[in-house]
Amino acid sequence: MRALPFDADSEGVRALLRAVPLAGGMPWPEGLRAVAALMLGSRFPMFAAWGLERRLVYNDAFVELLGERHPAAFGQPLQQAFTDSWSGLMPVLEAGLDGETALLQDLPLDIAWPGHAARHYITLSISPLREGEEVAGVLCMLTDTTERALAARQHGFQRELGATLRELLDPVEIMEAASALVGRHLGVGRVGYGEIDGAGQTVSVERDWTDGSIASLAGRTLVLDNFGAQARQALCAGRSLGLDDVRVDPMTAPYAAGYADIGARAMIVVPIIEAGRLAAVFYLHAAAPRRWSPSELALAEDVARQTREAVRRARVEESLRKSARERDALLQSERAARVEAERLSRMKDEFLAMLAHELRNPLAPISSSAALLNIQFRDEPRIRQASAIIGRQVKHMSRLIDDLLDVSRVTRGLVTLQVDEVDLCEVVRSALDQARPLIDEKSHRVDLVLPGGPVRVRGDATRLIQVVVNILNNAAKYTPPAGTIRITLTVGTGRACIEVRDNGSGMPADLLPTVFEPFSQGARTLARSQGGLGLGLALVKKLVEMHGGEARAASEGVGLGSTFTIELPCPQCEGDASSAGAARPADAAAFRPLRVIVVDDNEDAADSLATLLRVQGHVVAVDYTARAALERATRELPDAMVVDIGLPDMDGFQLGALLRAQPGLHDAVLIAATGYGGEQDRARAREAGFAHHLVKPVDMGALVRILQDAASAPRA
Repeated sequence: MRALPFDADSEGVRALLRAVPLAGGMPWPEGLRAVAALMLGSRFPMFAAWGLERRLVYNDAFVELLGERHPAAFGQPLQQAFTDSWSGLMPVLEAGLDGETALLQDLPLDIAWPGHAARHYITLSISPLREGEEVAGVLCMLTDTTERALAARQHGFQRELGATLRELLDPVEIMEAASALVGRHLGVGRVGYGEIDGAGQTVSVERDWTDGSIASLAGRTLVLDNFGAQARQALCAGRSLGLDDVRVDPMTAPYAAGYADIGARAMIVVPIIEAGRLAAVFYLHAAAPRRWSPSELALAEDVARQTREAVRRARVEESLRKSARERDALLQSERAARVEAERLSRMKDEFLAMLAHELRNPLAPISSSAALLNIQFRDEPRIRQASAIIGRQVKHMSRLIDDLLDVSRVTRGLVTLQVDEVDLCEVVRSALDQARPLIDEKSHRVDLVLPGGPVRVRGDATRLIQVVVNILNNAAKYTPPAGTIRITLTVGTGRACIEVRDNGSGMPADLLPTVFEPFSQGARTLARSQGGLGLGLALVKKLVEMHGGEARAASEGVGLGSTFTIELPCPQCEGDASSAGAARPADAAAFRPLRVIVVDDNEDAADSLATLLRVQGHVVAVDYTARAALERATRELPDAMVVDIGLPDMDGFQLGALLRAQPGLHDAVLIAATGYGGEQDRARAREAGFAHHLVKPVDMGALVRILQDAASAPRA
């Protein structure tokens, strides 16, 4: 392989990939052709190294991460292309070249562009590429995890700042500690506070923190107008300043001499307003130009607020120690703290909701890319294994995001129950279907005991299923492999009771009172090894209470298992509690193969789903357009159809309505498969005649259960 010059007027990397031959002019093998096609069609950054010299080729999405290295890096050997911070990739790439799959998370990479540089954090998966029996190269898929990595660092900084400020009582020590912490965290030269005089003309610095690259301003009083009238006006109006280069910024360039006097070239200045006037400023200075990010500006504002509040608290407490007459001031401070705590709590809930929504966006392409790898490299066990790992982690991330979003929405009162008559027997069965993958993964045995007849309550079926799923997942996670989970539904006078008992790790007595509180998982001895955010049981309690019920937890101690009980009002159970029938183990009914039509314009997805359903024993046909499916269904009269909503010739809602209008298809089970899972989408599916609505990627356990129920039902 040889390096080629980059033609800015060509099709970019696509043209370069087509133009690059292998050594000796040999044609590309099929494996490498598939890799090239995958890279060209992917929106994710990808690169491959091929041949004896391991020369680098990549797609357009990877160019943004290369920065100034592109296009010179194209076609170079890896050892020459990946230098400096990129050299950290080489040990993991060597593992791929040795035939191993690998995953590297949050690798820091410095990406240089003309005029500036930025540090990114990258997560990448690496798979070997084979030519016959030999490893001919590696394929890498990258994800930019900068936001998550920086958020984790910022979270750690906030915890350290909060702990430090709580321990200090002296106002000067508080300001010094906060300045030092934020200065080291952001890597700036000088941080400090300046007090503004009553006339708003000067700023005085008592002391500040420096890293040694810039002189301290301690003991100096500076005239504000020396730094620009516009800057002074912005601060007096309560607006923070983020100046990347004071010599070129139009607001500050005419006053470059004033900034040169204090040795600052870039800065953040946060105003502190008290009683309607500018009382102080919190500043961060750098001796060289620097591009401030929005998160850095927000962090500076938050530190200024927290520090000012801590200083105010310290001064109040100091005054109270000197005079009992100041007790009223302490009470006022506490009331203000409570108001602030409530405001911060609301901000936290709003942030969690926003975070959950934003985190959903990358999951769909990650899941699709994993499926694509699994389909294109179905004969490569290692790639299939890596794809399966990615798929499982995407599902786990989806569950965490759903819990995060639901807790926020329930806390803010944004969840409205869709109340209808619900059979708790079906709720339990559906929940068990959804929890089955985790239960089977841990090889648990499930004992299911249900009444002989339906147990009807008034409630939201979706939310009640969510309650039981969360309890079952909790039981599965905290029970050692090959454990036993017993699910019992009983009725009493006016109440229905769902009990989930496991023989797992149990709980200490001091955890029981807080087990349903958000994030209480952190107090468990083994919680960190099990993963999760500790939100599932908090959702259980809130949703059950919204239904007028009660959630309880019990355990005889660590290692002795746990029992979770859900009680719900049950008008059916008033009077004779035996009306729901005697409890009995749930049995499987007789099974018969179904005639199933799968409709999806994604041929790979349709064919793979059809294969899975054939393994279940069903007779499956596949159509890639709505019209072809309509013609086949009218001719063959299937028992069930799995229909993608986003079809090219007509959408799935229109197809569903047409199917329901056909003679002989009234009893066919129509199942919608879509990427949209809102209540509005489910309502449209019901109106179009669909009996079930599954969100992509389709939960195979739920689909198998739907078809099994249809196959077990008596023939009409």
